[in-house]
Amino acid sequence: MCQGPARGRFHSRLFYVQAILVFIAISLIIPTRSVLANFAPVASFRNHEASKLVLLDDDELLDFISKRAFDYFWHEANPHNGLIPYCNAADSPCSVAVVGFGLTAIPVGIERGWISREEGYQRAVTTLSTLRSDSSLRENGFFYQLLDMDECSRFKMSKASSIDTTILIAGALFIGEFFSQTVIQDMAYDLYDAVNWQWMMNHGETLTKSWTPEAGFSKERWDSFDESLLMYILAMGSPTYPIPASTWHKIRRPVRENYIFAPEESLASYILPHIWLDLRGKEDFYANYWNNAEFAARYNRIYSMLKQNKSKSYTKDIWGLSECEGPKGYQVYGASASNYDGTFAPYATIGCIPFSSSASMQTIRGILRDHGDSIWGKYGFFSGFNLDRSWWSATYHGIGQGICLLMIENYRTGLIWKHIAHIPPIQRGLRYAEFRASKISEALTPAYTAEVEGKHPLWDF
Repeated sequence: MCQGPARGRFHSRLFYVQAILVFIAISLIIPTRSVLANFAPVASFRNHEASKLVLLDDDELLDFISKRAFDYFWHEANPHNGLIPYCNAADSPCSVAVVGFGLTAIPVGIERGWISREEGYQRAVTTLSTLRSDSSLRENGFFYQLLDMDECSRFKMSKASSIDTTILIAGALFIGEFFSQTVIQDMAYDLYDAVNWQWMMNHGETLTKSWTPEAGFSKERWDSFDESLLMYILAMGSPTYPIPASTWHKIRRPVRENYIFAPEESLASYILPHIWLDLRGKEDFYANYWNNAEFAARYNRIYSMLKQNKSKSYTKDIWGLSECEGPKGYQVYGASASNYDGTFAPYATIGCIPFSSSASMQTIRGILRDHGDSIWGKYGFFSGFNLDRSWWSATYHGIGQGICLLMIENYRTGLIWKHIAHIPPIQRGLRYAEFRASKISEALTPAYTAEVEGKHPLWDF
């Protein structure tokens, strides 16, 4: 790989040149393929609302998408206890991670004028009161991943999940800061203080993924770069059960070409930490993670287009590989050979809008224009679609809706980031990870570039 910043810039420029050549090649191929493949004409609009959306300007369109995503959290929630379902299926249990997204969504709704401040306050109190009221919902502060929507009890054999608890706590801390010096903030810190991160380490060097009364701790650990970056910041910054700062350096950070990549190359892994962590212009020893997300989004986009170019159902500018509902159910999709089958997630493209605004908007409009009759509905974009199989999801998943709403809001106003900046434990966690100001345009720092020289994989087809 490269030795120091000069070689790092060379590889970065080389990647851009390769990317440009790929886009040129795809553009040149498109007319020939469209003639030879004898494509069926684009479906006419049956969803008249979707056809009108493409006529809106960017800000109006994003506002419309945001409102629909917000409606999921507001209207699908059980108003009596504040629990929110994993998806909109009639028998769906509550996902505590989705509740975390829902808590974060409330201030967005207030600031946008979709609900009153009093309505948002009361919903937050109801939700946090429910979560604090019954100790059977959690173990050592970690919540069971799924709860019964009405009984508010552990759903079947659900696991006490470290990442789902992380998302819930992040949402609680955010709304606590939004309603600072109120009972909401007190309840949020009570939930956070109860999380025993040291216990979830299970005598290891990294956090385990889950625990159940029946089987104990999972053998799987959060030991490689992914969405768990947020979890480690919260765990290191904990005022009650902090884990050692050295844990930050136990996470594997594999490099592809010129950025640190998540094992499954699912976009959600890159997006999630940035919902609650403002890492713009910051770096640790390893990377500028904001730039890293930009590089990962670009890789996902080029990978998607190259794969689609080989498909008889080729559609220009379709990208967004991430976990979603596909023809075989909800699973992880990504920009890697083992996780690709032609299924795309609209929320992933939208979630990347702070990192790739122009490309994201182009794809959003393209999907609405060409497939709006199949992919758009009551709460906005459905979970996923697969053009090769002419398959379209009819389901909304709370995680996807949350990523849409919150990353659009951060892109437009930075609302979540502004309040997170005033939460001491999160800022303490960032200090323990030794984040500092960054001026690099690359993803990898020169120090880490030198450390991983010659150890990086290439494109995974």
